[in-house]
Amino acid sequence: MGNVWRPIATAPAHVELELSIYDKGEYHALAFPCQRDDLGWRDVRANRSVLLEPTHWRLWDRGRADGKPH
Repeated sequence: MGNVWRPIATAPAHVELELSIYDKGEYHALAFPCQRDDLGWRDVRANRSVLLEPTHWRLWDRGRADGKPH
Protein backbone atom coordinates (compact mmCIF):
# COMPACT_ATOMS: atom_id res chain seq x y z
CA MET A 1 0.00 0.00 0.00
CA GLY A 2 2.84 2.42 0.76
CA ASN A 3 4.05 3.01 -2.79
CA VAL A 4 0.65 3.14 -4.53
CA TRP A 5 -0.79 6.60 -5.21
CA ARG A 6 -4.37 6.93 -3.96
CA PRO A 7 -7.04 9.61 -4.55
CA ILE A 8 -6.76 12.51 -2.11
CA ALA A 9 -10.36 12.04 -0.98
CA THR A 10 -9.27 8.83 0.76
CA ALA A 11 -6.31 10.38 2.66
CA PRO A 12 -6.30 9.51 6.36
CA ALA A 13 -5.90 12.21 8.99
CA HIS A 14 -2.91 12.52 11.34
CA VAL A 15 -0.70 10.14 9.30
CA GLU A 16 2.57 11.14 7.57
CA LEU A 17 1.86 11.16 3.84
CA GLU A 18 3.66 11.92 0.63
CA LEU A 19 1.46 14.21 -1.42
CA SER A 20 1.23 14.81 -5.13
CA ILE A 21 0.09 18.08 -6.67
CA TYR A 22 -0.82 18.97 -10.25
CA ASP A 23 0.93 22.07 -11.55
CA LYS A 24 1.40 23.37 -15.09
CA GLY A 25 0.22 20.14 -16.70
CA GLU A 26 2.39 17.80 -14.60
CA TYR A 27 2.13 15.87 -11.35
CA HIS A 28 4.80 16.53 -8.73
CA ALA A 29 5.48 14.71 -5.46
CA LEU A 30 6.30 16.94 -2.52
CA ALA A 31 9.71 16.43 -0.91
CA PHE A 32 8.44 16.67 2.67
CA PRO A 33 5.89 14.67 4.67
CA CYS A 34 2.46 16.16 5.32
CA GLN A 35 -0.45 15.35 7.58
CA ARG A 36 -4.11 16.23 7.18
CA ASP A 37 -5.58 17.81 10.30
CA ASP A 38 -8.78 19.67 11.16
CA LEU A 39 -7.57 22.83 9.42
CA GLY A 40 -6.11 21.33 6.25
CA TRP A 41 -2.57 20.17 5.43
CA ARG A 42 0.50 20.51 7.65
CA ASP A 43 4.21 20.19 6.79
CA VAL A 44 5.34 17.69 9.43
CA ARG A 45 9.00 18.76 9.49
CA ALA A 46 8.36 22.51 9.70
CA ASN A 47 5.26 22.04 11.89
CA ARG A 48 3.28 24.62 9.91
CA SER A 49 0.19 24.74 7.75
CA VAL A 50 0.67 24.64 4.00
CA LEU A 51 -1.79 25.89 1.40
CA LEU A 52 -2.01 23.31 -1.33
CA GLU A 53 -4.52 21.26 -3.21
CA PRO A 54 -3.04 17.78 -3.49
CA THR A 55 -4.48 15.29 -5.94
CA HIS A 56 -3.02 12.02 -4.62
CA TRP A 57 -1.31 10.57 -1.57
CA ARG A 58 0.74 7.60 -0.41
CA LEU A 59 2.37 6.70 2.87
CA TRP A 60 5.58 8.59 3.62
CA ASP A 61 8.61 6.29 3.64
CA ARG A 62 10.36 7.11 6.94
CA GLY A 63 13.34 4.95 5.96
CA ARG A 64 14.18 7.14 2.99
CA ALA A 65 17.86 8.08 3.29
CA ASP A 66 17.80 11.16 1.06
CA GLY A 67 14.46 12.55 2.17
CA LYS A 68 13.31 12.74 -1.46
CA PRO A 69 10.26 11.04 -2.94
CA HIS A 70 10.74 7.97 -5.09
